[in-house]
Amino acid sequence: MRLSLLCVGLAFAFATSSYSPTITANEMANPIAGSCAEVSCEKEMRQLLRLARGGSGDAAAIVGMAYASGDGLEQNDKEAERYMRIGVRYNSPVAMYILSDWYLNGHIVEQDVEESVRLLDLAIRGEYAPALYKRALQLIRINEPETIAEGVELLEQAADKNLVSAMFALARLKHTGVGVEQDLYGAAELYRQLIMAGHTDSRHHARQISRELAQLDGETDNDEVIARLLEAEGMERISVVGSQMNVHGRLGNLANRLAATGRYDSRSIGSRIRGVSCEDTGTNCGSSRPEAGQSSLNEVLTGVVE
Repeated sequence: MRLSLLCVGLAFAFATSSYSPTITANEMANPIAGSCAEVSCEKEMRQLLRLARGGSGDAAAIVGMAYASGDGLEQNDKEAERYMRIGVRYNSPVAMYILSDWYLNGHIVEQDVEESVRLLDLAIRGEYAPALYKRALQLIRINEPETIAEGVELLEQAADKNLVSAMFALARLKHTGVGVEQDLYGAAELYRQLIMAGHTDSRHHARQISRELAQLDGETDNDEVIARLLEAEGMERISVVGSQMNVHGRLGNLANRLAATGRYDSRSIGSRIRGVSCEDTGTNCGSSRPEAGQSSLNEVLTGVVE
């Protein structure tokens, strides 16, 4: 059984606020070229099921998506909803975000826009980067000074958590001076980090901003900034496990990481592991829009800049 949706970007469980350019965005978007046979992932899925039942909200979210998509577990809408609600009950912002999307699109559950908004608010309160980013776009698109300012603030929070789509959107705003004061140095640094993460579109904009900086007179830092951009463009990407990530290993590492906390036995009340992902922005940032009404882990768990 293919795990193309389930296993994409499981690194969200290990994401931190630090930046380490070791995984390209394309690799995050499609870490496996083949498939994960049901028997080979059976142990990991069984462990994730046990952790979910023991109180891990994030494990429950993954199990819920597995049931919803039929990737890793036999497709079952009722079990998908049940485990996603378990994730919400155990305060997982990941589960809140996914279930919010399901309610918005009427996928798995009956459409309920108010409940979708409520769950998205909870995910935002949990500082889940994709939720911050989604609300930021909603506010910015209203195109009023107050909402733009509020949206940019949320966008900055999501970018600080190394959400690729948020970083790119913020870089473009800083570069163009739309919605915020123009900040070429800030935009250049974001482009540099994105280039090192394998974000292809940032290369074009980095070259453009280098030309703009070169034309500025009397700025002593310009040469250094341009040199850092050129260095980032010239760096050879370091792949993980050759050109692919090992899905079997990712599932196992995730399950082991959650189990190692010792909090997911029968007495556990759950916890939150904040993840980052790349929602569809129309850019080549390692994200993809799910089919209509389907919130896939491509959207929820990809685009990490570790």
